[in-house]
Amino acid sequence: MRATALTSFREEIEAVVTAASYAPSIHDTQPWHWLVGDRRLDLFADPSRLLGAVDPDGRQLLISCGAALYYARIALRLRGFVPDVVVLPGGPGYGGLHRDLAGKEPLATIRVNAAKPADCWERSLGAAAYLGHAGHAGRGPIEPTTDMTGAVAALQDAAGLEGAWLATLDDTGDDDHLATGPTPLAGDRRDGQNAVAVLGTAADRPIDRMTAGQALARVLLTATALGVPACPIGHAQDIDAIRVTLREILRSTGTVQMVIRLGPPLPGGVLGEPAPRRPLSEILTIAD
Repeated sequence: MRATALTSFREEIEAVVTAASYAPSIHDTQPWHWLVGDRRLDLFADPSRLLGAVDPDGRQLLISCGAALYYARIALRLRGFVPDVVVLPGGPGYGGLHRDLAGKEPLATIRVNAAKPADCWERSLGAAAYLGHAGHAGRGPIEPTTDMTGAVAALQDAAGLEGAWLATLDDTGDDDHLATGPTPLAGDRRDGQNAVAVLGTAADRPIDRMTAGQALARVLLTATALGVPACPIGHAQDIDAIRVTLREILRSTGTVQMVIRLGPPLPGGVLGEPAPRRPLSEILTIAD
């Protein structure tokens, strides 16, 4: 990477961290902290943001931090940087909750050693993230021509690229209308109908939760780029029994991590605006 590009990395890092702060998080707590060094960006959990009542083991906190990691990756790509990411660099990839949630060891390290312009799809995902900054991501109506079958297939591919899986459950409650992996949704879903998507991972280690967060961010940004409103269903992800029931319905041996509604809000439903972002002074430290 040219010296000018390295200088630009330090100059633009505040913008990158600001962009990452708009990632979805458990009850909008934004539970992360970034440390910037020379060509390096470390992501830490902020234990003060842990919601012990609804997230006692920090599962959703790690998912939230994984989502912020993906937003940072996209923000770097929009600026022409190539991020080299290592998740849980302090261990063999499994991590330990006592360490990961204490904010003393990085959840992920991003190193920047190369430059390459963003491609067309990366720019589309960046534009979708910008819509999220404005509070509009996933909030508009589905166009009458939107084919939910094709959209769901694209979202399943997006989850798979991050090492997760996405299954869909139709809104009639018929268990036969399921799709897993890359298979499109059974049946035709057009003209603004809703669907329920389930995001999961093979296991439930800390690294799987970070994977789920990156997959969640990629799925939501892909949905926005395709013009399909998408929103995590908060109460479903908070309650373990719901996630276990969905796993049984899906006949999955993996772990259900998130539940996402695809389509416009239900009649009478209103999506609130995102909470104010935490100031950079709380979420960013720049090493000398």
